[in-house]
Amino acid sequence: MADKRRFLVRFWGVRGSYPTPGLATVRHGGNTSCIEVQVGPHTLILDAGSGLIRLGDDLMRRTRGKPLHLSLLITHAHGDHLNGFPFFSPLFERSTTIDFFGPLLEGRNIEQLVTPIMSPPYFPVDIRKLPSQRAFHTIEDDQYIIWRNGYGKAEVVFDQDDIKDAEVCVYSKYTHSHPSNGAIHYRIEYAGRSVVYATDVEWSERYDPDFLAFAEGADLLIHDAQYTTEDYLKAKQGFGHSNIEMATGVATAAGVHALVLFHHEPTYDDAKLDAMEAEAQKQFTHTRSACEGMEIDLLTPQTD
Repeated sequence: MADKRRFLVRFWGVRGSYPTPGLATVRHGGNTSCIEVQVGPHTLILDAGSGLIRLGDDLMRRTRGKPLHLSLLITHAHGDHLNGFPFFSPLFERSTTIDFFGPLLEGRNIEQLVTPIMSPPYFPVDIRKLPSQRAFHTIEDDQYIIWRNGYGKAEVVFDQDDIKDAEVCVYSKYTHSHPSNGAIHYRIEYAGRSVVYATDVEWSERYDPDFLAFAEGADLLIHDAQYTTEDYLKAKQGFGHSNIEMATGVATAAGVHALVLFHHEPTYDDAKLDAMEAEAQKQFTHTRSACEGMEIDLLTPQTD
């Protein structure tokens, strides 16, 4: 029989700022932020950068017309985290149900943030006229998104008492270093394992104790590491992104098991990202540089 339990992380877009296709980025990939998390029977998607386009096509191939139930978790509304959204093929299917989760920004909820991206005059197709089923949920700091059973609906709850019987739980944590409204980060827990997604964040000399508690002991930390230390100190301070020392420092301080460097600088080629990975491994041994197509299985498959 098919696996009943799974916790699989797939990388579809790993680049920051803007897409960079070409020979110089072919190994790591040039698409912007998008990660698929298959957790139990649920499909979670972290951000909707240009990597979302290929993910959508792959989901359609995998499901072959069967109903799709998706949860799309947005960190913030910058273009590199939303530019794949209008071209996400499951949106155009009547058999698709999508729950959108994201922060309130500039007084606009997640529905008000994404609708203009996919409606005239910016886009020829109006999302409000599509046949897919959509629901929008605004997420605040320290809230929880939970699924209580196999194919149950997602719930947004505030109290820790409400998560005791959850099968899958997503924790939220807001940081404010990324101009000008910060970003929300997500921790996904299932079957005793966890992954933390923390992109578009910059640290000063001291890490936020609340964030360290949020990331503590995670099996996998996916962390912004856009710059080399040299480039960061030269011209990138205050841009709201981390260098590799910040990423490895958080991994060490939070006691995570493995680190993935993410949100790569678009001007860096594969060779430079390889060098950054090697340098980061000197500081935190279990470090990898995110590559499109990379998969990380957080569970030993369990079958009947």
